[in-house]
Amino acid sequence: MIWSISWKNVWRNKVRSLVVIVAFTLGIFGGLYMVAFFYGMAESRIKLAIGNESSHIQVHNPLYLENNELKYTIDESPEIVAQIEKIPQVLAVSPRIKVTGMANTSGNASGVMINGVDVEKERLVTGISESIARNGGSFFKESGRKPIVIGEKLAKTLKLTYYEIQDEDLDILGERKNLRNIIPVLDSLKGKSFRSESEFDHALANLLGKEEAEKASFRIKQSAIKYRLKRKIVLSFQALDGNIAYDAFRVVGVYNTGNTGFDGLNVYVRNTDIASVASLMPDQVNQIAILLHSVEEDKMVAEQIAGLMPGADVQTWDEIMPEAAMYSEIMDYFLFIFLTFILLALGFGIVNTMLMAVLERVKELGMLMAVGMNRRRVFRMIMLETVFLGLTGAMAGMLLAYLLVWWTGNTGVDLSSLYQEGLEAMGIATLVYPTIGWDAFFQITFLVILTGILASIYPALKALKLNPAEALRVDM
Repeated sequence: MIWSISWKNVWRNKVRSLVVIVAFTLGIFGGLYMVAFFYGMAESRIKLAIGNESSHIQVHNPLYLENNELKYTIDESPEIVAQIEKIPQVLAVSPRIKVTGMANTSGNASGVMINGVDVEKERLVTGISESIARNGGSFFKESGRKPIVIGEKLAKTLKLTYYEIQDEDLDILGERKNLRNIIPVLDSLKGKSFRSESEFDHALANLLGKEEAEKASFRIKQSAIKYRLKRKIVLSFQALDGNIAYDAFRVVGVYNTGNTGFDGLNVYVRNTDIASVASLMPDQVNQIAILLHSVEEDKMVAEQIAGLMPGADVQTWDEIMPEAAMYSEIMDYFLFIFLTFILLALGFGIVNTMLMAVLERVKELGMLMAVGMNRRRVFRMIMLETVFLGLTGAMAGMLLAYLLVWWTGNTGVDLSSLYQEGLEAMGIATLVYPTIGWDAFFQITFLVILTGILASIYPALKALKLNPAEALRVDM
């Protein structure tokens, strides 16, 4: 009976109730979607970190982690790799030679981390082979003497990029509605080569005007950038014997993982090419990277590998990259804190609405108490009205959030034209897929009910203080 009366009382003043319900709907919808968006960003960071940078597990000589020196190796690596590959949870294993050095071209020089890899095994462990940029060659598909694959950021640093608009670039740009009107203008730049990004920006500004060029330059440069493949890069580093070793490699591929810090540092060469120059034995490596079927199995597999390799340093991805692991953990706290503040703000609106409802119904409440409704039932009625207001708005907000998360979770939210440079600096993908677990919806339902109960206390206490006899004499 009380439940039915409370629900009907909510709709006695439809405008006022709808204002509160709409406020709850928008607050819950906005809060949930924002959290889902940040969850998606966190997942993309973790996915990129595991897929391209750390893998699930890494094994090192303990001394290697202190100084990253080439001499601290894991010996008899083929036998160890074979043993690790037999673990059922392991998907792929890649042994690597890793040494810090310098990369030099005729245009510039930069410090790099040289990764000597078994190409076929590396394809299975990391996503570098799938991150080759458009017009960026391949991941060691071409035959040739001492090939090297570098990141796009490093290619720019070493002046191995240029900008040139070709027919296929215009076709790609023409697929975007907001750029179709400038395609005929860009046609005048077709076939012209620009050595640097600043030269290309200047040409675009002269052609399109400064304002229009700023809006469109990102997409245009994305299509127009080209790479100087087959160019020579000289790598220098300290070999195992202590001497500085030099060797020349030719660029066969340029990759872009979406993390400029990683792309500007790491280069990939064949382990056989670097081992001889570094004076290493064929079975010596500095790192063994392991990819698993599932991230949930990393701790268990790490313990098994530690048993196989006593004395080795075995680390899981969250130990290698704690900042990436932090993204996932902090989102749970962010969800709770963020929505708590939203609900607190909305709670004050409910208190105000219900207080007005009580004051408007002083005579009615006095009459109910006069005919026998005890104060406990009056308290429950006011409390239920408050909870109904909050739950109605919350359910509508959660439904809207679920639908938008489902839609954008499949299509993705493209931030590349706005924030690509900043996101890539943090190693976060520019195409974000919002996601959120069902546990978040249950948490919100609990928080809404709790908010309704807390918000109902003051108006309900106000109603309990009414004297039935005096309330009946009130002229409303």
